[in-house]
Amino acid sequence: MSKVLYACSRNFGFNASTKEKLYEVCNNLVPDNIAVPKPHVVRVEDDLAYAVCMDSGALQESGMSLLLGFLYEKNKVSWDKPKTCYPDGNYALFRVDEAELEVVSDCVGTRTVWYYHDEEVFVASTSQRAIVMFLGTFEFDERVVPWMLSTGSLGPQFSWDKRIKRLPVDSSLSLYKKTWLVSTSQNSIEFSVVERAMAGHKKLLSDSIGQAAEALARIDFDRWVLPLSGGYDSRAILLFMKNTIGTPDNLKAITWGLEKSQYEKGNDAYVAKELARSVGVKHKYYHTDVSPEPLEVVFDRFLFCSEGRVDHIAGYMDGMDIWKQLHDEGVHGVIRGDEGFGEYPVSSELNVRNLVGCGLCSDYKNLSQIADEFGLPPQEMPVELLQKEGEAFYAWRDRLHQEYRIPTVLAALSDIKCSYLEQINPLLSRPVLDAVRSFPDEFRTDKYLLKNIVESMEPKVPFAVKVANASPKDILREKRCVDLMKSEISSDYSTGLFGSGFVNRIISGIKVGNDEPRRWGVKGLVSSLLPTSIKSRLRNTVVRRSVDGNVLAFRVFMIIKMHKMLTSDSSRTANFKRREIDEANTASS
Repeated sequence: MSKVLYACSRNFGFNASTKEKLYEVCNNLVPDNIAVPKPHVVRVEDDLAYAVCMDSGALQESGMSLLLGFLYEKNKVSWDKPKTCYPDGNYALFRVDEAELEVVSDCVGTRTVWYYHDEEVFVASTSQRAIVMFLGTFEFDERVVPWMLSTGSLGPQFSWDKRIKRLPVDSSLSLYKKTWLVSTSQNSIEFSVVERAMAGHKKLLSDSIGQAAEALARIDFDRWVLPLSGGYDSRAILLFMKNTIGTPDNLKAITWGLEKSQYEKGNDAYVAKELARSVGVKHKYYHTDVSPEPLEVVFDRFLFCSEGRVDHIAGYMDGMDIWKQLHDEGVHGVIRGDEGFGEYPVSSELNVRNLVGCGLCSDYKNLSQIADEFGLPPQEMPVELLQKEGEAFYAWRDRLHQEYRIPTVLAALSDIKCSYLEQINPLLSRPVLDAVRSFPDEFRTDKYLLKNIVESMEPKVPFAVKVANASPKDILREKRCVDLMKSEISSDYSTGLFGSGFVNRIISGIKVGNDEPRRWGVKGLVSSLLPTSIKSRLRNTVVRRSVDGNVLAFRVFMIIKMHKMLTSDSSRTANFKRREIDEANTASS
């Protein structure tokens, strides 16, 4: 989505310098490969100010209230007054009246909202970098280090800056202007089985997906595209659109991956192309082969756009060229298939954490040693993410997917695209998720009910068994990747941040190329033939694995680079900050 920052001042009204600073913040959020960005929207009025970087046509404004995203409501709703309607959609919502400013996250936090609050100012944004630039200071939070090492993300609670907090899923935060106090309220995610025949469960799920698909009729398909894979989720969106609103003549599907993948039967890319042809939808394939640009530029742009929230580099080795092309072609947004239909089978607490990408350092052989030896900050699962008393094991598994993985990992991946255009997730509408939360375990596990529905729909195009992108391990073992990571990790800056002992330990685990012996026994042959999804599932059953040394090095590389980036960001608007103070003092005198 377009990035948004919203600010409220306690004692002084905002001024011309604030407006200039907000434009400067927006300019600094535009990726370096965009030559002509979409226009920014900046509003300043007394004690309130907001900015939307590169408005992609998904902005609704009412006075000084704004909604950035998409609503699935059948009828027009009044969303702009605090403590009124909490609509169904994928959005970040900021609404205000004379007494209160309210910030609202959608039902699974598809759009992460961060906030800062002190005695003088309240700032909320979908970008941590925007908040740091607005404040003009940065205070690194060391608590993200173990989470980045064990999960490749910032974890369930923390931000890069110790002062910045994350708004929980399906929650609202209220700032009361008179007292300058804030309070938050959150709706709990609960899985509670409702007794129905299988036909009843199927009808409920089909109706709820169909309702979201019908809402897509309001979209200008000349400006929006559907990313299509060879799996179930994006196919469900396409086929439900076909059955509810008809296949729009101007709808275009897109797929991306390695160039060779589109010619390989059973591959995501190959199957997606066949599916689009069978439905009669235009289709375009984008290559994610490594960009010809210097590797450091590719990595820096990935971190710039993702704000270092997630380490999933494999799909972005083209240097964001896909997203630049879509932006330059005038595309406003993509209709994504992120979902919460149910996870793979699990047999232990460790399985659950690994499955949703929430492993602790203590879960890994090499990370538990590093954490103990170098005194990393303590790392614990937040109380609200632990299994609740009386909560069924599989219900806990799927709650963690919706309460942790979607807002932490999938929303972070959305941040990358939203540096260029808008994104919506119809399978994460509230009626769809409410339906899923009422299903028994067997209908959720491995998305059983969703698969059952989609497999019965026409056309009957086979499903993919191979992914289209390269393996992250293969990418990070290339010599030029290894050289770049070693250079950054062994720098004086890194040593000052982590200490020489830690640096040496990380560098010693880096390998070049695939120097592991190929297993040509029966086990090795079977492993080589298994789809990636099955191998990932099997790996999750192994107790106390180790994190690959090159993956670990890339995560450390990310921490160093983000520390540098945010430190630099904090000084970008220093002149504006001094001018704001001078103008406020002049006004008060």
